[in-house]
Amino acid sequence: MYFSRVKIQPNILKSSQLSRVLEGNVYGSHRLLWDLFPGQDQRTFLYREEIAREQLSASPAVRGEPIYYVVSQSKPVETALFKVESKDYLPEQNGKRPLAIGQHFTFELRANPVVTCKVDRDDPEEFLKKRAMRSPNNKTNLTRKRVHHDVVMDAQLQFLSSLVKGFQLDSLLSAKPNKGDYKKLLLANGGEPLNQRLTKLLANDPRYAECLWQTASLSDKLEWAIKAHIDIALESWLKKQGERLGFELLVDDDDLSKLQNSGYLWHGLPAKAKHKGDKSGFSSVDFTGELQITDTVKFEQALFQGIGRSKAFGCGLLMVRRCV
Repeated sequence: MYFSRVKIQPNILKSSQLSRVLEGNVYGSHRLLWDLFPGQDQRTFLYREEIAREQLSASPAVRGEPIYYVVSQSKPVETALFKVESKDYLPEQNGKRPLAIGQHFTFELRANPVVTCKVDRDDPEEFLKKRAMRSPNNKTNLTRKRVHHDVVMDAQLQFLSSLVKGFQLDSLLSAKPNKGDYKKLLLANGGEPLNQRLTKLLANDPRYAECLWQTASLSDKLEWAIKAHIDIALESWLKKQGERLGFELLVDDDDLSKLQNSGYLWHGLPAKAKHKGDKSGFSSVDFTGELQITDTVKFEQALFQGIGRSKAFGCGLLMVRRCV
C-alpha cells in the first residue's frame, strides 16, 4: 500500500484557473485522479481533498490550491497535471511498532454517514414483473426496497417529528412536511411547554448545558437541541463503524467521547442523475478525535479500504497518527 500527497503541477497552477474549478468539484476530482492509476478498471484507492493553505506551512507560494491525500494498492504515477509524492503505507514497517490492540491514535475522517431502512415499493406490480423475468422462482416474492438516508437529515427530522407528536401538533402539518415546516409549527405553537422541554434536554447534555448561560430565544434553544441530537446520531454511527472495523472511541474524564464533527456539506452530482431534474449527490461530515484499536486485522481494513459510502468521491479515508 502507498500513501501519497498529490498537488497540481506548479506550471499549470500558475497559468490556469484549474484549482478554482476543481475546488469542491468531487466528480471532476474523482475522474482526474483515476489518471494516476492507468490501466485500472476498478478503483483501488481512497482519497481526501483538502485546501493547501490549511495543510501546508504558511508560504507566499501556497495560494489555497487543492491537495489530495491518497491511499492506494499501487503506486500512483505522476502526470502532466499532478505532482505526486508517495511513500510506503504499511503500519508495521518504517521502524514503527506494528499495530496492536490497545494502541491510541488521533484521527481525521471525512465520511458519508447514512442509515439504511426498508420502505414499500412505489410500483409493486412492475417490480414483480421484472423479478419474474430475472428469477421465475421468486416471481411472487415482494420484498421491500432498501433506501439510504443521510444521518444528519434523518436525525433532524426524527427529533422534530417527535416534538411535534409530543405536543400533539401533527394534525397541523402539511401532507409532506420538510424541516422548515416542523420548525415553524413548533415555534408558533410550542410556547412555554416547548421552552421547558428544550431547556431540560440541553441541561442534561454536558456539551450544550453551558449554552443555557446565555440569553437565548426559543429559536436558539431549538437549534441547539437539534445540533445536540445530530451529535448523538453521528457519534452512534461512528461507534457502529468502529465495532465492525476494530476500534472504539476514547473518552475524557467526564466519560464523553473524544470526538468532534464539523463541515457538513451536500455534494451535488448532476452527471450521475438518472433523469433530468433528479437530485443526485451525497453529504459529507468531517470527524476528528481519538480512538483505540480493538482488532488489528479489522483496523487495517479500515485504513486500507475506508469507512462508509461514497469512497469514490473523497469520503472514507481514515487518517491516523499515534498519540504521544
